[in-house]
Amino acid sequence: MILGYDTGTSAVKIIALDGERVAAAKSIIGSEKEAGELLQEFLSENDIPAESVTAVALTGVGAEKSCIDIFAGKKKIIPEIEATGEGGSWLSKLDEAVVVSIGTGTSLALVKNGSYTHIGGSGVGSGTLRGISKKMFGTTDVTELFKLAEKGNRLNVDITIGDLFSGTDTLPLDLTASNLAKAADNATAEDWALALVNTVMEVAGSHAALACNGFGVKNVIITGGISQTKIAKAVYDGFTKLYKLNYVIPEYSGFATAIGAARRAANGA
Repeated sequence: MILGYDTGTSAVKIIALDGERVAAAKSIIGSEKEAGELLQEFLSENDIPAESVTAVALTGVGAEKSCIDIFAGKKKIIPEIEATGEGGSWLSKLDEAVVVSIGTGTSLALVKNGSYTHIGGSGVGSGTLRGISKKMFGTTDVTELFKLAEKGNRLNVDITIGDLFSGTDTLPLDLTASNLAKAADNATAEDWALALVNTVMEVAGSHAALACNGFGVKNVIITGGISQTKIAKAVYDGFTKLYKLNYVIPEYSGFATAIGAARRAANGA
């Protein structure tokens, strides 16, 4: 059994990899506990004996400083881009793709010819949603924001192609022409929530499309906690049609980097 531990700015992801199977997974938001304590709790909750753990693969912000005394001799540090690329590729069964990791910010990794390369990103991610949500709705709970967004209509907030002209064969009427620019007086909190979430996802998806064109690949793998939502599926299904690229959100997409770290450790990285 190999544990993957992804420490982010706002959340920790832990997974247990048993051969080719993800045996358990957990996301922890806002905890101040040490990594070792969180790992012990994870093992206890999933009835995994500590002695069955052969390696603990850590990645993410400050991974090298994480204190895991009980597993000190089994600790392996995996570069985050390698973990993201490996995790996205393995989960999707695609060996050539742009892997998008939507975390606090967003990073893009190119998977090609058996290597993983950081090719860009942006400061727009789930952290952006938490910051704006705190100001607009009084909450930093992204889950609550998404519940609100699922009831919204972003067409009251965004300017679309259909607002400007009748569209074309390549530009659908509901395609965003300008995010948040309409801001209709009758737009509700739900409408604004959806428009905000959509903006973050569109920024990430559009950057990925540009990267695909630049590096000659056709697959985009979407990962990160907010990738596991109904809204993400709807946005990236639309992007598949718009850009004629293959946008994929694999199972366990929210844990892709932790899974990739464990996979790299299993393969001797």
